[in-house]
Amino acid sequence: MNPQPSHPESGLPSLVKEALQEGNCIQMVLSKPIKKKAAARRKVSIRPVLIRDKQHYQLSFTRGQQEVHENLLPGETIQRVEQLWEDLFLEGYLFTNEADYHLQKTNKGSVQLKKHAPTKAQPEQVTSHNRAKQYLIPEGVHCPFLEEIGVMSRNGKVKAAQYRKFRQINRYLEFIDDIVSALPEDGTLQITDFGCGKSYLTFATHHFFTSILQRDVNITGLDLKRSVVEHCQQIAENLDCRGLSFKTGDIAAFQDEQGHCDLSISLHACDTATDAALAAAVQAGASVILAVPCCQNEIYQQITSQSAEGLLKHGILKEKTAALLTDALRSQVLEICGYRTQVIEFIDTQHTPKNLLIKAVKRTAPLTDSDLQQAVDEYESLKTQFGIPAFALERSLGDHFKQLCQSAVKDSAG
Repeated sequence: MNPQPSHPESGLPSLVKEALQEGNCIQMVLSKPIKKKAAARRKVSIRPVLIRDKQHYQLSFTRGQQEVHENLLPGETIQRVEQLWEDLFLEGYLFTNEADYHLQKTNKGSVQLKKHAPTKAQPEQVTSHNRAKQYLIPEGVHCPFLEEIGVMSRNGKVKAAQYRKFRQINRYLEFIDDIVSALPEDGTLQITDFGCGKSYLTFATHHFFTSILQRDVNITGLDLKRSVVEHCQQIAENLDCRGLSFKTGDIAAFQDEQGHCDLSISLHACDTATDAALAAAVQAGASVILAVPCCQNEIYQQITSQSAEGLLKHGILKEKTAALLTDALRSQVLEICGYRTQVIEFIDTQHTPKNLLIKAVKRTAPLTDSDLQQAVDEYESLKTQFGIPAFALERSLGDHFKQLCQSAVKDSAG
């Protein structure tokens, strides 16, 4: 056994990423869940496979009585394994031709690596695998809400024209599945979907928690369009979706009757409506926030930078820069407010150009004074660099956010 130095952060070690990227991984196993409960994954196995003569990795885990597989390219696998490692597991094993590695998170927030002699050999030819992917909502099994919204026929067959939507729904549920361990383990879950629109993902959320996880929920879908809300409410009643209701209203003015929120969702809420949804989630003390921003115009109107004039003089590049800056600022505000945030790919760009997901999980302990100061400094630096005096999310959070920033300044001065 050869102990390796501890990594100062609890993230996935670079050695593991390199093994996955370069094809040196024979097998990897993530185990010892952070929270031991029936809903959480107990173990995830990763192995290389060939799909249409291209190197992929297959991730396998069990959900209840159902075995689920994900087949991903190396870059996608690294991103997925990083998420699983950071959010769900304390221990891991990596098997390569050169050595076996044992990964373990320590109480000090680092990762201890131990190196052992190799015990597995790379097969001469990686397994060829062209079978259909197994989803959380499997194809071929009747799903009432998918039939009701026109994605699936009564016999469980996905309609050809709706297969892209079927894949998107399942990909979305994988993100929901990842954050289950961050939600309260007992009682009725309070969930709000801001700007729910036609609500097929709202119905998917209800199906996942009630049918797959057998949890009680109180889900509210909110949208400005009365006709859409009435249509969705009728579907919910037709399907007898207990704990699911829809309301007409403005996100900025919405007041949750329950007074708190466990999971906040906002998918493609236009422009500053995303900021209103994020602010409402923070103020309601949401355990988890998932947001897929849509059009982003506010920062575009303000952005200016002498050091980046060559970038901003082209309209399309300025638009993309403004969109990225907006989401960077949003993520940083959530960090300051006590959330651990990630910005990750939501679905493939072939489905929609708006494919970034902001995932924020509330920290179990507040930031230290130094970490809070660093977060505020990074936020203010971004605004200064691009000439942004303030933006919608900061204004929506009002005095609460100002006090957090001011406290960081005082601690720094002290």
